[in-house]
Amino acid sequence: MLQNVFFKKAVFTLSLLFLSVALNAQCSTTGWKKFTQTEQSSIALKEDGTIWMWGANTSGIKGDGTNGGVVEHPTQVGTASDWVDISAGRFFALALKANGDLYGWGSGDYGCLGLGNLTDQYTPVKIAENVKSFSAGFHHSMIVKTDGTMWGTGYNDWSGLGVGNSTGYHTTWQQEATHATNWAKTFAGYWNSFGIKTDGTLWSAGSDWEGQTGLGKTGATETDTFEQIGTDTNWKEVSCSRYHVLGLKTDGKLFGWGLATGGQLGIVGAGSTEFNTPQPIEAASTYTHIATSWDASAIIKSDGTLYAFGTNHGGILGSNEANTNNLAPQQVGSDSNWKNLALRVGGFHFGAVKNDTSIWAWGTDNLYQLGNGDGVTANSSVPTQVKCEDDGTMAVHDVVKDGVSVYPNPASDIVYVKSAQKPVGVVRIYSADGSLVKTIKPGNDGAVNISNLPAGVYILKTQNDAAGMKLLKK
Repeated sequence: MLQNVFFKKAVFTLSLLFLSVALNAQCSTTGWKKFTQTEQSSIALKEDGTIWMWGANTSGIKGDGTNGGVVEHPTQVGTASDWVDISAGRFFALALKANGDLYGWGSGDYGCLGLGNLTDQYTPVKIAENVKSFSAGFHHSMIVKTDGTMWGTGYNDWSGLGVGNSTGYHTTWQQEATHATNWAKTFAGYWNSFGIKTDGTLWSAGSDWEGQTGLGKTGATETDTFEQIGTDTNWKEVSCSRYHVLGLKTDGKLFGWGLATGGQLGIVGAGSTEFNTPQPIEAASTYTHIATSWDASAIIKSDGTLYAFGTNHGGILGSNEANTNNLAPQQVGSDSNWKNLALRVGGFHFGAVKNDTSIWAWGTDNLYQLGNGDGVTANSSVPTQVKCEDDGTMAVHDVVKDGVSVYPNPASDIVYVKSAQKPVGVVRIYSADGSLVKTIKPGNDGAVNISNLPAGVYILKTQNDAAGMKLLKK
């Protein structure tokens, strides 16, 4: 008998453990850390170390072993919770773990995952080790290892890997041609790559079709090894799109180079000019974050305000106005609590995180890229909040199980537990880690007062329910 009791207790504890694991990562409207976007989907990192996606499941970017279809609301990629950074290419994603292991999934076109093949990966797979900086380009990937060396894999027809040749593509990691060991950061674009060294200097390789190497070269040239841009030693970040580039310095000053047609550099009066060296953008202002899409740009100023400029595909400029050719950056909304942007965008939608850790997106929404929970694929010219299913309340709904109903769910103060077949009896509520936090017998109306419980996910069990039901306390 005693063994039987211990067995039942072990089974019960184990079942709660499984429930805890299953409920560990919950979709929520806050707790977001960083945003990145493929051409047809969005990917975001939460502060709890989990990764989520929504939009088109192109090439298996959902990461659950499937390919195709669309995801309307944030859905977790796998179950891991030790991710520290993310970056997305056209149809693939990269993510870094705290131990320096880099994983990739989605499209394997041109060998962008460095696995020696062109095969799509429908779940995250480890592709490199000892990584300290990484960036996904259109069809190629760049990394800096902890030993300060820089490597690239994937599309190289315009010498974007900087490996000393213009071979169409490489399916395995290739070290950049100079073999320098003092690289600090790397940034991949469409046909270009950039690197910042530990001394703050900026280096460039790849296509110079519209001046996007920033090296002062003219004509349809290409640079197959990394060359230094100017002599400045205070570069912080680069965002490279198809034909234009933004560069941010440590003092908050913003520069742009490449093609200016459509206003994507935000330089007043630039017209259709191309700039083959970095040009100051609103030199009197300072900035904290930059982003580039196909032919538009977005920036966050040091006062927390958000601006966009360029070609207004799908309302990506945050308004219904025409393209901002020859204009300075135009403010998006009036909020001044923006925290960071998706550094590089693969298509026609932008995304940003606010100081309260909520996440917002705007622009094209033909494949639910905005994740705003409205249930329709309608473009938005104003930032809309990314939500969980229906209304952002963690996708939990009223529960009916074995004739017992639990509602409302989520609940703030009172939850009703009723049965049409037999008395409910005593109700026990457990935290997600299996600890009993409340035992109560509902009133005649089935009411259970949970106002004294902290917000979170719980397991509610009636005396006749061995498994329990999920309950969300708001």
